[in-house]
Amino acid sequence: MKNILSVVLTTVMFISMLALGVFAVEPTYSSQQAKNLVSEISGIDAAKFNADLSYRYDVPSEAWNIHYWDQEITVNAMVDASTGELVSYWYYKNNYPGSEDSNVPNYTRDELKDNALNFIKRYAPDKYDQIDKAPDFQYGFYYYKGGQTNYTYHFKRNIEQLCGINDGIDVNQGIDISIDAATGKVSNYYINWTDISKVDIDGLLSEDEALEKMDQIMGTFLVQKEIWRENFPLENKLLYAPAKSAGLYPLPMGINARTGEPVNYTGQTFEMGEREEYKVTNVNKMSSLGKMDEKKAKDFVEEYLKSMGNDPEKFNLNISINENYNDQNINVYNIFANHGDKDSNITFNSVIEMETGKIISLNYGKGLNQPTFPDTDNGIGIEKAVEIAKDYLSKVNLPFENMLVMSGKDYNYTVNFIMYQEGVLYPVNTVNVNVDNEGKVIRFNINYSDIEKIDTTGIITIEEAEVKLSQYQKLQLSFALPRDQYTGDPVGEPIPVYQLSDINGFGIDAKTGEFVGYGESTLPMPGGKVDPYTGVIGDKNEKILKIFIDIGIMPQPVPEVSENVTVGQAALILTKAFIPNYYSTPEPRTEEGAVETTPEGIALKALMKQGVIKEDVKPSDAVTRAQIALWLSRAAGYGKLVDSDICFILPAKDINDLVKFSKLCLSNSFNLLKILSTIFNALSVK
Repeated sequence: MKNILSVVLTTVMFISMLALGVFAVEPTYSSQQAKNLVSEISGIDAAKFNADLSYRYDVPSEAWNIHYWDQEITVNAMVDASTGELVSYWYYKNNYPGSEDSNVPNYTRDELKDNALNFIKRYAPDKYDQIDKAPDFQYGFYYYKGGQTNYTYHFKRNIEQLCGINDGIDVNQGIDISIDAATGKVSNYYINWTDISKVDIDGLLSEDEALEKMDQIMGTFLVQKEIWRENFPLENKLLYAPAKSAGLYPLPMGINARTGEPVNYTGQTFEMGEREEYKVTNVNKMSSLGKMDEKKAKDFVEEYLKSMGNDPEKFNLNISINENYNDQNINVYNIFANHGDKDSNITFNSVIEMETGKIISLNYGKGLNQPTFPDTDNGIGIEKAVEIAKDYLSKVNLPFENMLVMSGKDYNYTVNFIMYQEGVLYPVNTVNVNVDNEGKVIRFNINYSDIEKIDTTGIITIEEAEVKLSQYQKLQLSFALPRDQYTGDPVGEPIPVYQLSDINGFGIDAKTGEFVGYGESTLPMPGGKVDPYTGVIGDKNEKILKIFIDIGIMPQPVPEVSENVTVGQAALILTKAFIPNYYSTPEPRTEEGAVETTPEGIALKALMKQGVIKEDVKPSDAVTRAQIALWLSRAAGYGKLVDSDICFILPAKDINDLVKFSKLCLSNSFNLLKILSTIFNALSVK
């Protein structure tokens, strides 16, 4: 499995860094032809496009970057300047205040798979015959009135050259394509098709050798994370997570599949330091300051700036009050200060609780305005860079003392100090030091958030965690095209590289051993193949449920609702799930003759009033899964997909392992995820 969005964003960022340069050969496929091609796909007048010449990201060839933007849409594409091949395409409907587009899906994922294949057949016919026609993974996500709703498919490239080589290792090559679930049109298209015809595949490390080396470089860590579960607000959890998800940076792209050495995204050797535990003595404990006023807040920031060697008089200072910090109904002081001159820029910001003086967060950063970039091949060495970073730390006050040091050299040297207590990493608390190749500190940042020490009793072993993580994070064989780090020009043949599938935002719960997704992740469903439509039969609810499954709102497989659950209980949970107060709930009425006086009855009346529940049901009626899906669809704006007179024919059944499935629900659709998780978990314990 891979995180396609991460790959695409990384690629876009990388392309933007490539120098345009002066090309010696006139492109055989003109910019006008490239504009016409993108116009044909997007429906936008070719005259509106701009074109810039650069290099392709996957092969050493020139390409036209075609782009257009207005209030409604953004279009970017890359077209090969020699062959006219469509390399990448991105069509995004801009979300803006007042937009009437709800992006409600009209199609299931299966209904749009052929659209994706037909697009590839039309615009990459030579690639069409070389891909598996069945997507090896696919997923979707939904933002109600907040962006496109897409189904994303990955069609894996078949490479004869690799047949029999490390059989079972995924080759990170192929075509990623996204289809707008509301319109059925292509919204994203991305070819990863490195020319490996000249690459010698013989003598690569075995899978076991590669995994052992990857574990030494990347590793698994016990980490405290703020995760999204069934409840609000975010909850601190103790997880085992891969290095990237654990917040450990810098990290290489992977390892050279022949030598085992770490390499970066441009194919250069990545110089990596040893991880080590480190302790400093100049610690500012960040204890509570007592009941705050504006003067105390001002005194605090001035004292801190002095302790870092600054003159507070030179800083612009702003202090404001937030009476509902982070939607927690906490009054805080927000403090911001900054100072800049020709040499550097310094920023400071902190959040302090008014009543207690508790320092909720603190960030301090200093960076040179004109850092030097000497030859990257003649740096001071990673050990010296770490020594310089530690010496720098000895001159400033830090908010914590026990740290894990993570260091590496890509363009310059990066040394990260991550809070580390009793074997647990706290990625919200870090010190980052950047050192250039001559040994000058060019950037320094402190990030601190108040955290509670987490209980480590009863956790599973790291060996058990690694076994479970291996089910989700797979070894992949990729190819890095070597590039000049200054110009972006290709400088050699592709290098075979082993890397781990890039899945951000997950880990293994250290107490229960179960998979946990957190944050704003858009993960495909892990844990092997499942049939998400099992038990979904009959009428129009089948399409609703499939769409809920396809866009990641509904857990997979779809659980059945217990025969003991009533309409009133479901309605009560629905009204509590909308945050904040999405639907107003009537106050209880106890007067004589009142129709409903129970909380369940009151909740049902409220949802009926809002049009979420239109059926003639009573609080004591049994509820089915299809009914809940229909009510959620109305609440989310899916009204145009369904009729109010749908018959519910699904029998109510017991829920098996419902809590387990609901905790695996992964979605970017925050409100609906909260609703579903709350409903299913609450119903399962009735």
